[in-house]
Amino acid sequence: MKIAAFAALATLALACAAAASAADAPAPLPLTLSGNGPWYTLRVTLAARQLSAQPALSDLRVRNAAGEAMAFAWAELPASAPQPQRVPARLYKVPAPPASAASASDDGARPSWIVETHGDGQDLQQLDLELERGTQGAYTLAIEAGDDLQHWRAVKADAQLVQLQALPQVGATGALASQSGREQLRSDPLDLDDRPARYLRVTTAARSATPPLVSATIARVPHRPAPPPLEWSEPVAASRCDENACEYALPPNLPADAVQIAPAEADTIGQVIVSGRGDAANAPASRRSLLRGSLHALRVKAGGGQRAAPAWDSAGVVNVYWLTQAAGEPDLHSTPLRLSGQAWTTLRLETFGPISQLGRTPPAIRLGVRPRQLVFVARGDGPFVLARANATEKSAAMPLGELMPARSTTDATLPEATAVVGAPAGAAPASASVQAPAAASAPLAVAASSNAPWLWAALLAGLALMGAMAWSLLRRPAGAADKGA
Repeated sequence: MKIAAFAALATLALACAAAASAADAPAPLPLTLSGNGPWYTLRVTLAARQLSAQPALSDLRVRNAAGEAMAFAWAELPASAPQPQRVPARLYKVPAPPASAASASDDGARPSWIVETHGDGQDLQQLDLELERGTQGAYTLAIEAGDDLQHWRAVKADAQLVQLQALPQVGATGALASQSGREQLRSDPLDLDDRPARYLRVTTAARSATPPLVSATIARVPHRPAPPPLEWSEPVAASRCDENACEYALPPNLPADAVQIAPAEADTIGQVIVSGRGDAANAPASRRSLLRGSLHALRVKAGGGQRAAPAWDSAGVVNVYWLTQAAGEPDLHSTPLRLSGQAWTTLRLETFGPISQLGRTPPAIRLGVRPRQLVFVARGDGPFVLARANATEKSAAMPLGELMPARSTTDATLPEATAVVGAPAGAAPASASVQAPAAASAPLAVAASSNAPWLWAALLAGLALMGAMAWSLLRRPAGAADKGA
């Protein structure tokens, strides 16, 4: 009798724990389907990521009105991206048109160049333009791509090319003042967004000075399916700063592919070391810093080697600026820094000097995330929702080829029918962006609590029943209990 009673108590306790866990789960997000199925492509947005408790999103499920899980597969790009190949490109200066023709068309009068990429079958990642030695200036360029020198498609309308000479430091002596890396500040190569093209046309923007270009280099990779565009978070403010660095607490489950650093004050410029770290519990015991170069070596030496760098992963050194120009010209903003897609919890910005050189207010950052896509088969009646799986549910993702048997292995296209994530029922319209961790999780938590009163009632009823059974067992005489056993 005792064994049966304790077994019943254990079963009831597990049921109550499951009810409590379900009560804490965020509310499912409704899906709006469009197009002819049964296969639908769902883009997992930043807001939808907050539904998951796993960085890999392995606990997400699509369910129909009956609560049944739909068969689905993740549509992923190849795991190992090819290494970019940097090759010199031919640079041709386009002759200026005659004065009569120039007056008829302002665009034709702007200085321009043609870059021959030799990129047949290749995706162009970056364009690195070299200026004459000793040149100082900030230039705005328009970049177009084409395959026949007659038809052009826009790539960048306001690409910024910057090369500046550093002023001597007051009171600086020795090796630090003579570092070549501090003498010149150059903008990063221009991002071409993996566009395939045989030619690039570079045109000086209106009211911009003409850059004295001398050479061009192209970074290219073999053609792959175009990834979905980056989705950007809301600005994230610094959570902690010291004399030389600021740290930023990042939203959960956000493997960033890029970071945009935005100074709070105009006419600000500086070099920044960007690094990040994940959960301390999952960090390896020892990690070597990936930074290279004499600047970092001098910095560590100046600090006496006491800086706790093993826990941080380096993302690189980036030029950060917000520069104003003459009236009518757009301001110059530094380009985003590409990241490796790691799910960091903290990001760190460190300067070669006091952090105040980036302004009295620390810069804000925005994270660019490449949305993941899944394909599911819509079975049964709607409405369909995106929900978090129960703790006992195993991963149900299938290979895409098995989910779509008729799909060719060389076919990179996804179903045209789509499913779009909406706001949870009874909640305010969800933004496509996420902010700080607390702000990102609050709407989901409120929605979850409003949908779970009956689960808490079940939990309390179960606890009352457990107490009654325990009280009944304790009141029974010992002899009666032994006889029953």
